Amino acid sequence: MRKHLLIALTLLCLVAAFPALAEQYSFDAIHAAVSLPDGVYETVLTPQNLASQEAFIQSRGGTVASWEADFKARGIMLQAYDQDTDRVLVISALQDVDGQRYFDINEAGTNIRADYRKSHGKDGAWSVLGYHYDSISWKNFKSGRFLQLRYSYRQGGELVCRGFQRRTIRNGYTITVDMQVFGRNVTGADNTALNKVFDTFAFSQVLPVPELPITLAETATAPVETNKRAFTMKGETKKDAKMSAVVMSFTDTQGQVFSATADKNGKYSLPIELPREGSYLMTLTVESPGLASLTKSYSITYQEGLLPAVITAPPPDILPQDSFTLSGTTESGVDVVLSVNGVETKKKTGRDGGFSFKINTAAEGGYSISLTLSKKGFNDRNFSYNTSRLISQQAKDEALRQKAVSPPYALMAANPENYDGQLLTYTGFLVSKEDVSGEWILRVALEKTNTGFADEMIVTAEGDPGYAAGSRVRIYANLVGKNIGQNAAGEEEILPKLQLALIDAVL
Repeated sequence: MRKHLLIALTLLCLVAAFPALAEQYSFDAIHAAVSLPDGVYETVLTPQNLASQEAFIQSRGGTVASWEADFKARGIMLQAYDQDTDRVLVISALQDVDGQRYFDINEAGTNIRADYRKSHGKDGAWSVLGYHYDSISWKNFKSGRFLQLRYSYRQGGELVCRGFQRRTIRNGYTITVDMQVFGRNVTGADNTALNKVFDTFAFSQVLPVPELPITLAETATAPVETNKRAFTMKGETKKDAKMSAVVMSFTDTQGQVFSATADKNGKYSLPIELPREGSYLMTLTVESPGLASLTKSYSITYQEGLLPAVITAPPPDILPQDSFTLSGTTESGVDVVLSVNGVETKKKTGRDGGFSFKINTAAEGGYSISLTLSKKGFNDRNFSYNTSRLISQQAKDEALRQKAVSPPYALMAANPENYDGQLLTYTGFLVSKEDVSGEWILRVALEKTNTGFADEMIVTAEGDPGYAAGSRVRIYANLVGKNIGQNAAGEEEILPKLQLALIDAVL
């Protein structure tokens, strides 16, 4: 007996000492690896296994080809789904501008790390991409310095998700470990779930920092268009850095050279004077001992009476979303008139010269867009664009999914008039389907019981839904009233009646 008890205690000690097995994933490009806790993430996607996960991708309204392109564009190395808690873990690595500029943020000075942290603030680069960070701080983990971030993410003004992130720059990549949550606020449990993964994140190799180019932060740059002969470039770079700007006209072979030296704080002022009206190419070179030199090119048009205008966000050839914001900059006090398919909107620019128009592009079809800028003493400027909105069936389906609501079945069944005409969504079982004079009658139940089904509804469809009876499905349908019929026992049966808009398989 004591022997058996000793064996049992030994086994318990072994279980305590060795937790549930975890699967490790290696990322060769960044020389790193991570382990996922066993039994938590039902589906794990990587760039290598997307083709074998086609059924899952289709259930999410996508295609393998589109997800492969998305993974490549966003540098996604792993995307894992914890469907029980509506969490998605995303690990990405991008060789972006920051990765090339800093290579390893751990080796950068405190000022650079402070600037990188500030880039996640309200007016930073990440806000342009739709991220709002309400918690931003550096922490030195065993795998190096990472920013700890809490955020919300929006596209087109619509909230997509919230989450926690860990972000660094190492081995030439911007690396992000992201725990996304959907349809709810983040909680401490979400951060804990992220930490369980992040604590296993480790670099197998840290590459030496190569010779990096000198940095240049411009506060006043060269104008793209100007009606003035002279302008001054200003900004900050390495202290005592040498700067030279070569200005070449498209009609002359001989260029002019303008030089300046940054002061002890790295600040510089570089006056430029153009010889005459015309188009110019200017090349700026910044040099400092021990750093790779930096070269930038600028195109400049100088014309007396020209009303300077730069369209910073012109319409694309194909409009991707339900709205588009056309924006630009010019001088103050400029009258700006926008015409979209003949409908005009007018604005006057303020002191900063900026302007923007939000254009409703929800309707499919062509858009003729023109923009006129005028100010006394200057020549008018006109910009014209022809673009179109083509909405794919996939996009239409996704928009429909986002629109649907899911009230409790008992509430909907008892008060159908409160939801009349609304798009509803429910997950359940396709009990039966029948073609009745060209109209398909589906019986859908939300619950399966020991004796049959419960919380049933009648759903009409224009065609065969394509799923066999007994399949688990998610329907999107408009409530159209009540269906009065008879059940299998011949008794009167009153069930909610809906008109099918979309049906998805549920794995």
